[in-house]
Amino acid sequence: MSTLSRRCAPVMLWLTLCWLAVIAGCANFYAPPEGTSQAYLQGHWQGRLAVTIESDPIQAFSANFSLEGSPTEGTLALTSVIGTRLATMHWSARTATLQTSKELLHFDSVDALLTQALGAPLPLPALFGWLRGDATAPPGWEVDLKDRPIGRIHARRLSPDVAADIKIIVEPG
Repeated sequence: MSTLSRRCAPVMLWLTLCWLAVIAGCANFYAPPEGTSQAYLQGHWQGRLAVTIESDPIQAFSANFSLEGSPTEGTLALTSVIGTRLATMHWSARTATLQTSKELLHFDSVDALLTQALGAPLPLPALFGWLRGDATAPPGWEVDLKDRPIGRIHARRLSPDVAADIKIIVEPG
């Protein structure tokens, strides 16, 4: 068991990190089109999400979210349906922090946070692309954007790690 999982409430941390896995990772999976402006890369989204990790046992998590920024610098806040803050994550090119109700954890990068917690980095840049309507999926992932015009995104990780299913409902903001 890692130091991280011993220090945090195991179930809440695992569920929080499952969602964080969706938004974290390597910039090499997705690169924006050449000439893309920084203004295009910045954004703000809010809504609901559900994550299922097909591990043994199956892990499932749902929460309200507020995501702002870009793949290189941003913030994700997760709240319960009654508005209680579950976790907040901030990241930049050089650091990442995870604030839970009990503590603030520091990492050198989003990749470091996820690698320690989950064993592998995951596609933050692709997620920002999906939110903007780019159906580019990193290796091992598939994304369905057919319902994006009504605020729904469905992505699925098939490999190399445990399968994951992510459903996002973006609310008008």
